[in-house]
Amino acid sequence: MKVFEKVCCAVLFLCACLLLLPQAGEARTPLRLARVPLIVESPYAPQEAGELIEDRLDFALHVPLNGTLHAVEELPTAEVEQALEEARAELRAQGKRPRYRDAMPLVAAKLDADLVVCPVLTDYHEYVFYGGSPFFDDDTIRMDSYVALEIDGYDRAEQKNFSKRTSRFYRDSYSTQGTAAALAKEAVEELVRETALNERVMKPLHEEQAGLPAVAAD
Repeated sequence: MKVFEKVCCAVLFLCACLLLLPQAGEARTPLRLARVPLIVESPYAPQEAGELIEDRLDFALHVPLNGTLHAVEELPTAEVEQALEEARAELRAQGKRPRYRDAMPLVAAKLDADLVVCPVLTDYHEYVFYGGSPFFDDDTIRMDSYVALEIDGYDRAEQKNFSKRTSRFYRDSYSTQGTAAALAKEAVEELVRETALNERVMKPLHEEQAGLPAVAAD
């Protein structure tokens, strides 16, 4: 019976929270997210590589039930791109290198953004050699792949930039694990983890949930 009572209390508590969600959504000030579309600096990167990286970032920055909770407001892409262009122009005018990571606080200020995320695919190539090559002297099919990726950003809650870079290379006999696409997948996974994107975008909700009363347990 006690188990049944606990289940009933938990269900009632959940229903009460769900009833309060729209009111909480109306009162909450959403986190303003300025997400720069993937910047591709390599002329050899196919469209599929960009889509793979963007899809992973979509997942990392996704907030469940955001349509109800209104926890995150993603700013229009055109406005974000314009702000980035203006920020880099300002750095040039000051005689500085227009590095993306240095432009992040300026972008945040221009857009009144709480979180800025800017992924950059700096290098990407994949070569397959059939037979002899400058690197191999036998007839085995060989592969030479390389990917370099960075994620720059700014977190207003911490009042500081974050910037992480990584690269992957493969030079050996042909393997699906050595394709540039496979390397890109590994690279974006590492950077999503190191930049803690999901934790940053979910932080306001987690802090709010921490203030909710807990269900008592016997």
